[in-house]
Amino acid sequence: MKPYNAAFFGLFQNVYLVSREQLGEKQALLLFTATMEKGLKAAYGTNFVKGDPKSFVTVVGERDKDVGLDVKFKDVSDSSLTYEFYTDPFPALKNELPHATLDAAYMNFKVRHLLGHNWKYQTTKHLWNGDDCTRHVISKTKLKLF
Repeated sequence: MKPYNAAFFGLFQNVYLVSREQLGEKQALLLFTATMEKGLKAAYGTNFVKGDPKSFVTVVGERDKDVGLDVKFKDVSDSSLTYEFYTDPFPALKNELPHATLDAAYMNFKVRHLLGHNWKYQTTKHLWNGDDCTRHVISKTKLKLF
């Protein structure tokens, strides 16, 4: 695995912090999210099977490895998976905004783009809370009929 790419993630952190100073928190978060989505969409390309958790693991795992993140995937099935970060990609933002807000800036896109709108994630552990990892449990939602 490559070492953690501090310069790469530092640029994203700075985009958020400078944007917040210049534009306010709401606009900064919108800009940060749009920047993350554009970058992730390009990185993931079209070499995946939408809705397939195994494909999610392959595509996301390769990208995370390329940028030096230590991640693990557990309990992968047709309807769920667990995605764990052992590296904090944005340590400089720890006291700048709630982790759920930051995580949503990239996790909503990852889940929606690679798995679909009928998938969701829940964060059950977080490095910012002193946990040993950030754990996102991703699951397929059941279709509600009226």
